[in-house]
Amino acid sequence: MRVRIHNAQSLFPAMMFGLLCFAFMAVVPAAAFTADSLNITVGTNGDATAIFQFTLDGIIENAIPQSILENQLAQGLATSSSPTQIISFNNSEATLLLKNFATANNVPTGTEYLTASMNFTKAQTALQNSAVSAVISADFSPEITTVTFPDGFSRQFFSSSVLPSIDHIVVNPGQRGIEVATIAPDSGSLEVNTTPEHAHVYIDSIYVGDSPGMFPEITPGNHLVSLQADGFIPLNTTINVKAGNITQLFGDLDFVTTPTKQAAAPDAGIVIAILSLAFCSICLLHRR
Repeated sequence: MRVRIHNAQSLFPAMMFGLLCFAFMAVVPAAAFTADSLNITVGTNGDATAIFQFTLDGIIENAIPQSILENQLAQGLATSSSPTQIISFNNSEATLLLKNFATANNVPTGTEYLTASMNFTKAQTALQNSAVSAVISADFSPEITTVTFPDGFSRQFFSSSVLPSIDHIVVNPGQRGIEVATIAPDSGSLEVNTTPEHAHVYIDSIYVGDSPGMFPEITPGNHLVSLQADGFIPLNTTINVKAGNITQLFGDLDFVTTPTKQAAAPDAGIVIAILSLAFCSICLLHRR
Protein backbone atom coordinates (compact mmCIF):
# COMPACT_ATOMS: atom_id res chain seq x y z
CA MET A 1 0.00 0.00 0.00
CA ARG A 2 1.39 3.33 -1.05
CA VAL A 3 0.64 6.56 0.82
CA ARG A 4 1.08 9.81 -1.06
CA ILE A 5 1.87 12.87 1.01
CA HIS A 6 0.32 16.02 -0.46
CA ASN A 7 2.67 18.84 -1.17
CA ALA A 8 1.23 21.97 0.42
CA GLN A 9 2.80 24.10 -2.30
CA SER A 10 0.82 22.24 -4.97
CA LEU A 11 -2.48 23.24 -3.34
CA PHE A 12 -1.44 26.84 -2.72
CA PRO A 13 -2.64 28.28 -6.11
CA ALA A 14 -6.09 26.74 -5.76
CA MET A 15 -6.45 27.93 -2.16
CA MET A 16 -5.39 31.45 -3.09
CA PHE A 17 -7.87 31.49 -5.99
CA GLY A 18 -10.68 30.53 -3.63
CA LEU A 19 -9.68 33.13 -1.05
CA LEU A 20 -9.54 35.86 -3.68
CA CYS A 21 -13.03 34.96 -4.90
CA PHE A 22 -14.44 35.12 -1.38
CA ALA A 23 -12.68 38.46 -0.86
CA PHE A 24 -14.30 39.70 -4.08
CA MET A 25 -17.73 38.76 -2.70
CA ALA A 26 -17.00 40.55 0.56
CA VAL A 27 -16.17 43.90 -1.05
CA VAL A 28 -18.91 43.96 -3.72
CA PRO A 29 -21.48 46.57 -2.64
CA ALA A 30 -24.90 45.23 -1.70
CA ALA A 31 -28.12 46.94 -2.74
CA ALA A 32 -28.94 48.11 0.78
CA PHE A 33 -31.12 51.21 0.33
CA THR A 34 -34.23 51.51 -1.85
CA ALA A 35 -36.39 54.64 -2.08
CA ASP A 36 -40.10 53.74 -1.94
CA SER A 37 -42.02 57.02 -2.01
CA LEU A 38 -41.65 60.77 -1.58
CA ASN A 39 -44.64 62.94 -0.68
CA ILE A 40 -44.06 66.70 -0.85
CA THR A 41 -46.72 69.10 0.46
CA VAL A 42 -46.22 72.74 -0.54
CA GLY A 43 -47.20 75.39 2.02
CA THR A 44 -48.72 78.77 1.21
CA ASN A 45 -45.36 80.48 1.86
CA GLY A 46 -43.46 78.20 -0.56
CA ASP A 47 -41.84 76.00 2.09
CA ALA A 48 -42.65 72.30 1.83
CA THR A 49 -42.83 69.26 4.08
CA ALA A 50 -41.44 66.07 2.58
CA ILE A 51 -42.10 62.53 3.83
CA PHE A 52 -39.51 60.13 2.41
CA GLN A 53 -40.17 56.39 2.84
CA PHE A 54 -37.43 53.85 2.14
CA THR A 55 -36.40 50.23 2.70
CA LEU A 56 -33.11 49.04 4.22
CA ASP A 57 -31.71 45.58 3.65
CA GLY A 58 -32.41 43.58 6.81
CA ILE A 59 -28.96 41.98 6.83
CA ILE A 60 -27.05 45.24 7.20
CA GLU A 61 -29.85 47.49 8.43
CA ASN A 62 -28.07 48.23 11.70
CA ALA A 63 -24.68 48.60 10.05
CA ILE A 64 -25.52 51.87 8.30
CA PRO A 65 -24.91 54.86 10.58
CA GLN A 66 -28.07 56.95 10.82
CA SER A 67 -26.04 60.16 10.60
CA ILE A 68 -24.74 59.13 7.15
CA LEU A 69 -28.24 58.47 5.78
CA GLU A 70 -29.48 61.78 7.21
CA ASN A 71 -26.63 63.66 5.53
CA GLN A 72 -27.24 61.99 2.16
CA LEU A 73 -30.98 62.73 2.27
CA ALA A 74 -30.39 66.34 3.31
CA GLN A 75 -27.92 66.85 0.46
CA GLY A 76 -29.94 64.96 -2.13
CA LEU A 77 -33.23 66.73 -1.41
CA ALA A 78 -31.78 70.23 -1.05
CA THR A 79 -33.44 72.62 -3.50
CA SER A 80 -32.22 76.03 -2.31
CA SER A 81 -29.40 77.74 -0.46
CA SER A 82 -31.30 77.09 2.78
CA PRO A 83 -30.25 73.77 4.36
CA THR A 84 -32.79 70.94 4.48
CA GLN A 85 -34.01 70.35 8.03
CA ILE A 86 -34.56 66.81 9.39
CA ILE A 87 -37.76 66.85 11.46
CA SER A 88 -37.83 63.13 12.27
CA PHE A 89 -35.94 60.03 11.14
CA ASN A 90 -36.15 56.25 11.67
CA ASN A 91 -35.19 53.09 9.78
CA SER A 92 -38.01 53.37 7.25
CA GLU A 93 -39.15 57.01 7.06
CA ALA A 94 -37.79 60.53 7.23
CA THR A 95 -39.71 63.80 7.52
CA LEU A 96 -37.93 66.89 6.23
CA LEU A 97 -38.57 70.61 5.87
CA LEU A 98 -37.64 72.00 2.45
CA LYS A 99 -37.18 75.73 2.79
CA ASN A 100 -38.09 77.85 -0.25
CA PHE A 101 -39.09 74.76 -2.25
CA ALA A 102 -41.45 76.91 -4.35
CA THR A 103 -41.64 80.59 -5.23
CA ALA A 104 -45.07 82.15 -4.68
CA ASN A 105 -46.13 85.14 -6.81
CA ASN A 106 -49.43 86.99 -6.94
CA VAL A 107 -51.15 86.85 -10.33
CA PRO A 108 -54.53 88.25 -11.43
CA THR A 109 -56.26 84.92 -10.77
CA GLY A 110 -54.62 84.04 -7.43
CA THR A 111 -51.15 82.74 -6.46
CA GLU A 112 -48.72 81.12 -8.86
CA TYR A 113 -46.35 78.51 -7.40
CA LEU A 114 -43.18 77.45 -9.23
CA THR A 115 -41.41 74.54 -7.55
CA ALA A 116 -37.71 73.81 -7.70
CA SER A 117 -36.42 70.78 -9.58
CA MET A 118 -34.85 67.95 -7.59
CA ASN A 119 -32.10 65.57 -8.72
CA PHE A 120 -32.16 62.39 -6.63
CA THR A 121 -28.81 61.22 -8.01
CA LYS A 122 -27.12 63.94 -5.89
CA ALA A 123 -27.73 61.86 -2.76
CA GLN A 124 -26.49 58.75 -4.55
CA THR A 125 -23.29 60.53 -5.58
CA ALA A 126 -22.75 61.78 -2.03
CA LEU A 127 -23.09 58.22 -0.71
CA GLN A 128 -20.54 56.97 -3.24
CA ASN A 129 -18.05 59.50 -1.86
CA SER A 130 -18.70 58.50 1.76
CA ALA A 131 -16.80 56.06 3.98
CA VAL A 132 -19.39 53.26 3.52
CA SER A 133 -19.42 53.24 -0.29
CA ALA A 134 -17.40 49.99 -0.39
CA VAL A 135 -20.19 47.95 1.21
CA ILE A 136 -23.37 49.91 0.49
CA SER A 137 -25.06 50.81 -2.77
CA ALA A 138 -28.33 52.69 -2.97
CA ASP A 139 -31.09 53.87 -5.27
CA PHE A 140 -32.45 57.22 -4.08
CA SER A 141 -34.98 57.59 -6.93
CA PRO A 142 -38.45 57.02 -5.40
CA GLU A 143 -40.85 54.58 -7.00
CA ILE A 144 -43.59 57.23 -6.59
CA THR A 145 -43.09 60.98 -6.07
CA THR A 146 -46.15 63.11 -5.28
CA VAL A 147 -46.22 66.93 -5.11
CA THR A 148 -49.34 68.49 -3.57
CA PHE A 149 -50.17 72.21 -3.67
CA PRO A 150 -52.17 74.27 -1.12
CA ASP A 151 -55.41 73.83 -3.11
CA GLY A 152 -55.08 70.02 -3.11
CA PHE A 153 -53.91 69.74 -6.72
CA SER A 154 -51.18 67.09 -7.05
CA ARG A 155 -48.77 65.67 -9.63
CA GLN A 156 -47.25 62.19 -9.54
CA PHE A 157 -44.05 60.85 -11.10
CA PHE A 158 -42.98 57.22 -11.24
CA SER A 159 -39.38 55.92 -10.91
CA SER A 160 -37.95 59.23 -12.08
CA SER A 161 -34.39 60.21 -11.13
CA VAL A 162 -35.25 63.91 -11.55
CA LEU A 163 -38.29 65.77 -10.24
CA PRO A 164 -38.99 68.58 -12.76
CA SER A 165 -40.07 72.08 -11.86
CA ILE A 166 -43.87 72.40 -11.66
CA ASP A 167 -45.84 75.58 -12.36
CA HIS A 168 -49.30 75.71 -10.79
CA ILE A 169 -51.75 78.53 -10.07
CA VAL A 170 -53.91 78.34 -6.96
CA VAL A 171 -57.01 80.28 -7.98
CA ASN A 172 -58.56 82.72 -5.54
CA PRO A 173 -62.36 82.10 -5.60
CA GLY A 174 -63.00 85.84 -5.50
CA GLN A 175 -60.97 86.33 -8.68
CA ARG A 176 -62.47 83.61 -10.90
CA GLY A 177 -64.22 86.26 -13.00
CA ILE A 178 -60.86 87.77 -13.87
CA GLU A 179 -59.54 84.31 -14.79
CA VAL A 180 -62.23 83.83 -17.40
CA ALA A 181 -61.62 87.28 -18.82
CA THR A 182 -57.83 86.87 -19.12
CA ILE A 183 -57.78 83.47 -20.90
CA ALA A 184 -58.43 83.64 -24.61
CA PRO A 185 -61.70 81.75 -25.28
CA ASP A 186 -60.62 80.57 -28.75
CA SER A 187 -57.26 78.96 -27.83
CA GLY A 188 -55.56 76.86 -25.17
CA SER A 189 -52.12 76.41 -23.66
CA LEU A 190 -49.76 73.48 -23.20
CA GLU A 191 -47.44 73.18 -20.18
CA VAL A 192 -44.56 70.73 -20.77
CA ASN A 193 -42.15 69.25 -18.21
CA THR A 194 -39.68 66.49 -19.03
CA THR A 195 -37.00 64.27 -17.60
CA PRO A 196 -34.37 65.22 -18.60
CA GLU A 197 -34.99 68.95 -18.77
CA HIS A 198 -34.28 71.06 -21.88
CA ALA A 199 -35.86 68.58 -24.27
CA HIS A 200 -36.92 70.00 -27.65
CA VAL A 201 -40.71 70.32 -27.95
CA TYR A 202 -42.38 69.88 -31.34
CA ILE A 203 -46.11 70.46 -31.83
CA ASP A 204 -47.41 69.04 -35.11
CA SER A 205 -43.77 68.73 -36.33
CA ILE A 206 -43.07 72.43 -35.59
CA TYR A 207 -40.38 73.29 -33.03
CA VAL A 208 -41.88 75.58 -30.36
CA GLY A 209 -39.15 75.62 -27.67
CA ASP A 210 -37.53 73.59 -24.91
CA SER A 211 -38.89 72.13 -21.70
CA PRO A 212 -39.87 73.13 -19.11
CA GLY A 213 -42.14 75.67 -20.69
CA MET A 214 -45.63 77.05 -21.26
CA PHE A 215 -46.79 77.24 -24.88
CA PRO A 216 -49.90 79.43 -25.36
CA GLU A 217 -52.30 80.17 -28.21
CA ILE A 218 -52.73 76.58 -29.39
CA THR A 219 -55.75 75.76 -31.52
CA PRO A 220 -58.25 73.56 -29.63
CA GLY A 221 -58.27 69.90 -30.65
CA ASN A 222 -55.83 67.02 -30.96
CA HIS A 223 -52.15 67.73 -31.59
CA LEU A 224 -49.11 65.49 -32.03
CA VAL A 225 -46.36 66.40 -29.55
CA SER A 226 -42.82 65.10 -29.93
CA LEU A 227 -40.21 65.42 -27.16
CA GLN A 228 -36.59 64.96 -28.23
CA ALA A 229 -33.23 65.10 -26.43
CA ASP A 230 -29.73 63.94 -27.33
CA GLY A 231 -29.03 60.45 -26.03
CA PHE A 232 -32.70 59.67 -25.38
CA ILE A 233 -35.43 57.91 -27.33
CA PRO A 234 -37.93 60.46 -28.77
CA LEU A 235 -41.32 60.41 -27.06
CA ASN A 236 -44.36 61.01 -29.28
CA THR A 237 -47.85 61.47 -27.90
CA THR A 238 -51.20 62.99 -28.82
CA ILE A 239 -52.69 65.63 -26.54
CA ASN A 240 -56.10 67.28 -26.59
CA VAL A 241 -56.13 71.03 -26.07
CA LYS A 242 -59.31 72.70 -24.90
CA ALA A 243 -60.17 76.34 -25.39
CA GLY A 244 -59.45 78.48 -22.34
CA ASN A 245 -57.62 75.64 -20.52
CA ILE A 246 -54.03 74.68 -19.78
CA THR A 247 -53.13 71.11 -20.76
CA GLN A 248 -50.23 69.66 -18.77
CA LEU A 249 -47.81 67.11 -20.22
CA PHE A 250 -44.93 65.35 -18.48
CA GLY A 251 -42.56 63.24 -20.57
CA ASP A 252 -40.09 60.78 -19.03
CA LEU A 253 -37.63 59.96 -21.84
CA ASP A 254 -35.69 56.68 -21.83
CA PHE A 255 -31.99 56.37 -22.56
CA VAL A 256 -31.09 55.05 -26.00
CA THR A 257 -29.17 52.26 -24.24
CA THR A 258 -30.36 51.33 -20.77
CA PRO A 259 -27.33 50.98 -18.47
CA THR A 260 -26.88 47.71 -16.61
CA LYS A 261 -27.58 48.00 -12.90
CA GLN A 262 -24.71 47.32 -10.50
CA ALA A 263 -27.00 45.23 -8.32
CA ALA A 264 -26.22 42.22 -10.51
CA ALA A 265 -22.55 42.21 -9.42
CA PRO A 266 -23.05 40.13 -6.20
CA ASP A 267 -24.59 37.31 -8.28
CA ALA A 268 -21.42 37.17 -10.38
CA GLY A 269 -19.33 36.96 -7.21
CA ILE A 270 -21.36 33.98 -5.98
CA VAL A 271 -20.88 32.18 -9.29
CA ILE A 272 -17.12 32.74 -9.18
CA ALA A 273 -16.94 31.53 -5.57
CA ILE A 274 -18.81 28.32 -6.44
CA LEU A 275 -16.48 27.71 -9.38
CA SER A 276 -13.44 28.23 -7.14
CA LEU A 277 -14.74 25.69 -4.61
CA ALA A 278 -15.32 23.20 -7.41
CA PHE A 279 -11.80 23.82 -8.68
CA CYS A 280 -10.34 23.19 -5.22
CA SER A 281 -12.31 19.94 -4.89
CA ILE A 282 -11.10 18.71 -8.29
CA CYS A 283 -7.50 19.43 -7.29
CA LEU A 284 -7.86 17.44 -4.05
CA LEU A 285 -9.47 14.46 -5.83
CA HIS A 286 -6.79 14.51 -8.48
CA ARG A 287 -4.01 14.42 -5.83
CA ARG A 288 -5.59 11.38 -4.23
